[in-house]
Amino acid sequence: MAGRVREWLDERLGWKALAVRLLDGRVELKGAWLRTSGVTCLVLVLVECVSGAALAQFYTPSTAAAYKDIQAMQQDHLGRLIRGVHHWGSAALIVLALFAIARMFFGGEYKRKFDVVWIAALLFSQIVLLFQLTGHLLPWDTNAVATANVEGGFVGNLWGIGPFLKRLILGGSVAGASTLTRWYSLHVTVLPLLLVFLVGLPLFAYRLHQGASGSVGPHRSDGPPRERFYPNHMAREMLIALGVFVLVLVLAVSRGAPLELEATAANLENDYQALAEWYVLPMHALTLIPPFNRVEVEPIATVVLPGGLFLILLALPFIDRNPSRRFAKRPFAAAAGVVVIGGTILLYGYAYIRERPLATKQNERIATAKCERAPVVDANLAVKGKELYDKLTPACNTCHAIIGKGGTTGPDLTHAGTLHPDRDWQIEHLIRPESRVPGSTMPAYGSIAKPDEIRALAEYMLSLR
Repeated sequence: MAGRVREWLDERLGWKALAVRLLDGRVELKGAWLRTSGVTCLVLVLVECVSGAALAQFYTPSTAAAYKDIQAMQQDHLGRLIRGVHHWGSAALIVLALFAIARMFFGGEYKRKFDVVWIAALLFSQIVLLFQLTGHLLPWDTNAVATANVEGGFVGNLWGIGPFLKRLILGGSVAGASTLTRWYSLHVTVLPLLLVFLVGLPLFAYRLHQGASGSVGPHRSDGPPRERFYPNHMAREMLIALGVFVLVLVLAVSRGAPLELEATAANLENDYQALAEWYVLPMHALTLIPPFNRVEVEPIATVVLPGGLFLILLALPFIDRNPSRRFAKRPFAAAAGVVVIGGTILLYGYAYIRERPLATKQNERIATAKCERAPVVDANLAVKGKELYDKLTPACNTCHAIIGKGGTTGPDLTHAGTLHPDRDWQIEHLIRPESRVPGSTMPAYGSIAKPDEIRALAEYMLSLR
C-alpha cells in the first residue's frame, strides 16, 4: 500500500527525480566543512518557528501585559528554556548568516550561477536582523523600549524623510503601544514567511546547481576534487547542525534570555541609558566618533555607509567580472573584504572600551533592583552618614522615622535601601528631591551639604534594608 502511494505521488510530483538531483550531486572536498551552514540555518529557522509559536500562546502584545507575560515565562522552567532557545537560536542565525556571506565572498561563490544564491543569502541576513530588532522590543523591558527609541532617533535624523519614517516605524514620537503592535505583527506574520522562503531558496538552488554540475560518476579530472553530497557531505551538514543546536540549548539552560526592569516611567528615568545590542554595535560605535557624532552627519554612519555596503554586495556578481574564484587572484575584492572585517573588529573594540563601565554599572543597578543582588555598602561611610542624618540642619529625623523613631511628616525610611537600591538614585534624590519624587517638599541638600556628606548620607540610606 505504501509503495503504491509513493508511486502515485511520484507520477504526479516527480519527487524521486528531484531527490536524486538534490542528493546525488557532488561537492568540492576543499573547504567542505565550511560549506555546512545551509542546513544548520534551515534547522535553526524551524527551531525559531516552533519555539516562537509556543511562546506566542502565552504572550499578550500590549504594554500593560507584555512584561508580566514574560515574567511568568521566566518563572516556569519550561517557559524559561523555550525563551532561551528562541533568544540564542536567533543570535546563532545572525552569526551563521554573516559567516555564510563571508565564506561566499572570499571563496568567490557569488560568481557564475551562484548569483541568485548570493543575493538570497544577503536578503536572508537582513530578514534575520529585522527579526532581532522587532523581537527585542517584545519583552517591553527598559532596554527594549530605550533601544527602540534610539533606533527611532537614528531614523528620525535622516535628512528630509526622517521624521515621517520615524512616526511610521514607532507609530508616534516615542515607542509606545502602537510600536509594540506593529513590531509584533511583523515579527510573527510577515518576517517568518520571508525567512522560510529565503533560507530554503539558496539551499535548494545551491543543491540543484551542484547536482547539475556533477551529479553522477567520479569527479571531473579538470576540476577540484569532489565527493557525493549524500551521504558524505550531508553527514557533515547534520553533524554541524546538531552541534550548533546543542550549543544553543546549553546557552539557553546556563544563560537564559535577558530581562531587565519593566519599561515604566520610573525605570526609564533620565539616568537610564540603553546599551546597543551586539549585532548593531559597530554602527552605534561609529556614531560616537567625530564627525559622525553630529546630528547632521549621523545618517552617514547609520544609513549611507551600511546601506551603500549592502547595495555594493548585491551588485557584486555583476560588477566583478574576474572569472577566477581564487582569493589570491582577486586582490581588490580580497583587500576590500579584509578592510571591512578589520574595521568592524576595531569598532567592536572601541565600543567595548566606551560602554563597558556603563554596562557594568547598569547591570549592577538592574540586578539590585530585581533583588538578585544587594548593593555593596561602604560600612565606614554609612556610619558617617548615620551621624549626619541627625546633625544636618534641617535634620533628617525631623521629618522621617527609622524603626519608629523620628518624625512622621515624610516617608518612613526603615527600608529605604530596599525601596531604592540604586546609589545614584539616592544621591540625586538628596541633591534635587523633585527630580526623583515630583512634588516633593524635602529640602534640596545639594545646596546645604558638601558632596562627601551627600555621598555618606546616600550610603546610609542604602544600608537601611
